[in-house]
Amino acid sequence: MSEWQVALFTALLGGLIGAWLAYFFGLRRDKEERRRERVVAHLIEAYRNLENAAGRQKLSDEQKDRLETSVAAVFLLGSTKAAIEARTLAEETASGMGNMTALLKVMRNDLRKELGLEQHNVDALFMRMWREEGTEE
Repeated sequence: MSEWQVALFTALLGGLIGAWLAYFFGLRRDKEERRRERVVAHLIEAYRNLENAAGRQKLSDEQKDRLETSVAAVFLLGSTKAAIEARTLAEETASGMGNMTALLKVMRNDLRKELGLEQHNVDALFMRMWREEGTEE
């Protein structure tokens, strides 16, 4: 092989290897991003369900089902601190009345961090509009 053929072959080989590596790492990055998006979406839904049930005197069966599912999602997908708070909530709820505030605060901080939003420690206030008996929504 002549000198220019060796240089051409080396350049082509280097280009192919570089293109394959860029493709491989791009696939890996895209897969990780999709995984992160799914986890965040599930945790946001869990947060909304927990927040919806917080501060209510009575929960409908649908709200109870969503609450159970949301606590399970936190155990599966949440941070260690969120899982500990979810366990505490489950234990408190089993023995009477559970307080969701600590779990919601941890989840809020985790989600805001994951989404790149400013952190804050403002205590949440759950606005509840009490409905009169017999009124339909």
